[in-house]
Amino acid sequence: MEFKRMEATRMFEKYYVLLPRRSAYAALFVLLILAASSARASDDLPHRLLESGRREFAVGNYKQAEFYLRRSVTEAGNGGASDTELVLCLGDLANVLLIQGKTDESEVFLDRAIAILKSRPTVDRRQLPILLGLLGTLYQQTGRLDQTEAILNEALHLGKKLLADEPLYLSDIHNDLGVLHLKTGKRKEAESDFKTALALVGKVENVEMESSDRRASILANLSAVYFVQEKRSLAEQTLLHSIEIVERTHGSEHPNVCALLENLGLLYLEQDDLVRSETVLRRELAIRRTVFGLENASTASAAATLANVLVARNEYEEAGILFAEALKTQEQVLGRGPEVATTLDQFANLLRRTHRDDLAGDMASRAESIRFESAYTVSVRSRRAR
Repeated sequence: MEFKRMEATRMFEKYYVLLPRRSAYAALFVLLILAASSARASDDLPHRLLESGRREFAVGNYKQAEFYLRRSVTEAGNGGASDTELVLCLGDLANVLLIQGKTDESEVFLDRAIAILKSRPTVDRRQLPILLGLLGTLYQQTGRLDQTEAILNEALHLGKKLLADEPLYLSDIHNDLGVLHLKTGKRKEAESDFKTALALVGKVENVEMESSDRRASILANLSAVYFVQEKRSLAEQTLLHSIEIVERTHGSEHPNVCALLENLGLLYLEQDDLVRSETVLRRELAIRRTVFGLENASTASAAATLANVLVARNEYEEAGILFAEALKTQEQVLGRGPEVATTLDQFANLLRRTHRDDLAGDMASRAESIRFESAYTVSVRSRRAR
């Protein structure tokens, strides 16, 4: 069936970009521990705001975390903190923005933090490989793969010198390189990267939550390797293990589990197990609605994914409601982007099945118009030289 072939292809794409693109722990909150000894330990306002942002992040309240971290950057930038703490505020804010898909703004703050680290020798340089790794994640999300590999290799080279006693951070870089290698078809290299990352995490004791988060993310990516190697059972087992770690660490409703549930649902869909696929994807959508709200791009994408499964099960009425909900949000949040065109095409497929050919044709035309515009649109962005 055409729909199933389309979704199988889409599943490959989702696995390739599983953690860097959407997962809530794609880029972990990498600055929580490393510079604590060098940051100013005081009750000043920037420090208090930074800690408040981190607490909100830890429980999945990304909007509130962003609110506090923006204030921490403002206060620190006004001279209320050392350069080291300013870099911490910038890096943490960039990470929260990246997780929410605000890549352009995230890159601005990362550029600023990296520039400080490279120009002021008094700042703790151990942060540099961490921020370079985060920038590599951002490059990967925005399709700049050549730049991704170069900057991740730079991060790994510096990390081996500066972070030899911090295996968790080295594991992050190997994990990111593994995702890149998987995305570019280097499956053996990807598997090696992920297994190296897991081994590094295994060296850490007494940091249970950080270790668990990393182990879950690496296992999720390793499941992607097994999927593309057509080891479906092993992919499922590894993904379920990843979900179990997240649930044990954060609870069953934490947003960290969403991307994992989506890929599990798509794995079941690819195996023609529509009942289990629907069950898993309903749970993902419920969590996203609770955590992120209805007017959120990731919630809309989850609604469209579930709608496609319902179409495959001939449950057209609810599928139509979900497609309409997804399309309304995507058009409000994303404008005339490629994801909107995809949803229009999928909605048109449903409408043809229910013999509403005129409306289906209209949606297909709108999708084609968006793709035509995208093909002839050039985005010019000035970047500070590094």
